Amino acid sequence: MNNNERIGQPGNGTAMGFICGALLGAGVALLMAPATGGETRRRLGETARRLRREVPEKARALTNQARSTLGAFQQGVTHGVNEGRSAYDREKEAARSLYSEREGT
Repeated sequence: MNNNERIGQPGNGTAMGFICGALLGAGVALLMAPATGGETRRRLGETARRLRREVPEKARALTNQARSTLGAFQQGVTHGVNEGRSAYDREKEAARSLYSEREGT
């Protein structure tokens, strides 16, 4: 699956919202801090550079964690469905045997 196909998947909007909120919050916090204009601009620049480095790797980590969780969930559902089918088949066979015994007597 390429990057263009992933854009429409659920969860991308949430991650982007989180990232945008973090950037906005960092900017507001720096603007509200008691510092000179030059100091505030320097802090904003440092924060922007740090976020540019950290956000992509954190987004990748969140994506990998979500995929892993989804994979485990899918395996659990598949296992549950298979167990349910097996139990149904066992009970169906037991009912057939019981019916056959009663018909034969």
